[in-house]
Amino acid sequence: MFLVNPKSKQPLYEQLVEQLRQQLILGVVEAGTALPSVRQLATELGLNPNTVQKAYRRMEEEGMILSVPGKGSFVSDDLADLLGKQRAEQLAKTRQALCACREMGLSQETMEELVRSVYKEGDVC
Repeated sequence: MFLVNPKSKQPLYEQLVEQLRQQLILGVVEAGTALPSVRQLATELGLNPNTVQKAYRRMEEEGMILSVPGKGSFVSDDLADLLGKQRAEQLAKTRQALCACREMGLSQETMEELVRSVYKEGDVC
């Protein structure tokens, strides 16, 4: 479910959060799915349990998961609402970025080519 790269500049806990976010967006992990315990995941990945706990806490703060004392952590049942909200926020940010690009004199054709390259060629984001 998770893989971490200790050589990455991105902190390990952030790698875990981003991976779960991607899995949720892609539909790999569904609402209600139980996550491994902090101890189990830390052991599997060779991480300090505090690192995994920090990731789980961040995921819970963002509404991605729900922790139930004595039972574990589960993917939130409000997943569809959460993803809808995140998509709307991203569209608003993208619109602001496009407006800034237009104000800087970048042409529509240039921006369309950028979009094509990201979606068609699979540019690394």
